[in-house]
Amino acid sequence: MRSNRTLLTCLSLAALFTFLFNGVGLGVNLLLFEMVAFGTLAGMRRLPPKRDVLITVGGSMLTAVLVLLYGSSLAIFMNLVSVVLAVGVLLAPELGALHHALVLGLSHLVAAPRALWRSMPSSASPVLGITPRGAISGALVPLVILLFISLYSASNPKFEELMDRFYAWIGEPSASLPFVFLLGLVLSCFLLLFTRNERLMRWASAKRDALLPGTEQDPVLRAEVRTGIVLLVTLNVLLLLLNVLDINHVWFNFSFTGQYLKQFVHEGTWLLSVSIVLGALIVLYFFRGDLNFHPRNRTIKALSYLWLLQNAVLAISVAVRDYWYIHHFALAYKRIGVIFFLLAALVGLALIMQKVRHQRSHHFLARWNMLSVYLILLVMSLFDWDTLVARYNVAQREKAFVELNFLGTLDNKALPYLILSDLQLENLEDHNANLIGTERYAGWRYLHRKEYSRWINGRVERFVKEYEQRSWREWNMADAWAHAQLRLAVVE
Repeated sequence: MRSNRTLLTCLSLAALFTFLFNGVGLGVNLLLFEMVAFGTLAGMRRLPPKRDVLITVGGSMLTAVLVLLYGSSLAIFMNLVSVVLAVGVLLAPELGALHHALVLGLSHLVAAPRALWRSMPSSASPVLGITPRGAISGALVPLVILLFISLYSASNPKFEELMDRFYAWIGEPSASLPFVFLLGLVLSCFLLLFTRNERLMRWASAKRDALLPGTEQDPVLRAEVRTGIVLLVTLNVLLLLLNVLDINHVWFNFSFTGQYLKQFVHEGTWLLSVSIVLGALIVLYFFRGDLNFHPRNRTIKALSYLWLLQNAVLAISVAVRDYWYIHHFALAYKRIGVIFFLLAALVGLALIMQKVRHQRSHHFLARWNMLSVYLILLVMSLFDWDTLVARYNVAQREKAFVELNFLGTLDNKALPYLILSDLQLENLEDHNANLIGTERYAGWRYLHRKEYSRWINGRVERFVKEYEQRSWREWNMADAWAHAQLRLAVVE
C-alpha cells in the first residue's frame, strides 16, 4: 500500500509540474513546485536534520527564490545542481560528502525511472482499485471533456470567451503536453523514489579523511624527500622573484597608457591561475602517502608551506591585475568570475595546508573543496549580475572604457539602464577614443552609437510586447520591474 501511495504521489506531482511548466519559462512556478516537492518529502519524513541536508535543501529553496527575484541563468543552474546534490544527500545522509552525493544523485537519475516502471501495476494487482482497463477509460475522460468544450465554444461566443480566459490562466493545451508530463513524471520519481546503488555505496563508505601509514621502503622515501626539497627550493626561488616583480610593477607602480591589457590580464591571469593549480598538485604529489609519516619530512613540509603561501600571494597578484582591468575597462562576466575563482583557489590552498599538517587524505580535500565551491557558487547566484554590470558600466562610462557591443548583449532586465541619450553616447565614444586612441576606436570591432541605439530600441519594443504575452507562472520580479520601466519609455 505504501508503494501505491508513493506512485500516486509521483503522478500528482507530475500533473502539478505539467500545469506549472507547460508552454512557459521559469519564474514563480519553480519555487511553487519545489515547495510542494520538498514539503512532500518532509511529510514522508525523508528530510533528516543533518548538515548536508540542510545545506543542499536550503540551497535548492534559496536558488528557487533567486529565480523568482532575478530569473538569472546562474540561479537556474545552481538550482539544478542543488536539487541533484540534495537528492544524493538524501539517498545516503550518513556519508557527509557532497562529491559522493553528486555521484549518487546522477546515478539515481538513471535508476529512478526503472524504479517507477517496477512499481507500475499489473493486470492482476490494480493500484487503488484501478485496473488497466479502468486506466484507459480514465485517460479518455479529458479527451471527451475537450471535445464538448470545443463544441460549446463554437456554438456560444460568451462560452468561448470564458474558456479563453481560463486557458490564458492555465495555459493553452499543446502538443507538448504529454512530453512535459513525462518529464514531470521522471523528475517526480527522481525526487520521491529512493534507490540504492550498493556498489557506489561501498565505494563511498570506504573513503576516510585520515591517512594511514603504508609499507613504502625508507630508502625510497628518503630519495623522494631529497627530490622534493631540491624541486621546492628551486620553485620557491623562482616564485619569489615573480612575486617581487608583481608586487613592484602590478600592485604599486602600474601605469595605464591606453594599452588593451590583453597580455597583462587575459593571458597573464589564466596562466597564473593554471600555475596556482599546478603548484597545489606538486604538494599533493609529494604528500600522497607515506611521506606524511616520515620522521625527516620537516624540511619538505616547511618548503611546502612556503610554496603554498607564495601561491596565495600570486593569487592576490592575479586579483590586483583583475582590479586594474575592471578599473580601466569596466565589468564583464569573466572579470567577475576571476574574483570568485581566486576565492576558491585561496580556500583550496588553505585546505592543502591542513591536509599536509594533519595527515589528511585526498578524500578530505575533495569533501571540503566541493562544499566550499558549492557555497561560493551559491554566493555568486545571490547577485543579479546583468543589472549590476549594466548599472556599474553605465555609471563609469566617462571614467573607464565601456564597450557598447557588450552592453547590448546584457539580459532584458538590464534594458532600463542601457537606454542612453545621444549626448551620453557621444560623450562615451569620445572618452573611449581618447582612452585607447581615435584610430583604434574607429575600427570595425566597436559598435557605433547610432547602431547601438537602434539595437537597444528594437530590443525594448520586442521585450515589452513579448512580456505582455507571458503567463503568471513565469513571473519574476526583475523582468516585471524592467517591463514597468520600459512600458513608460515606449509610451513616451
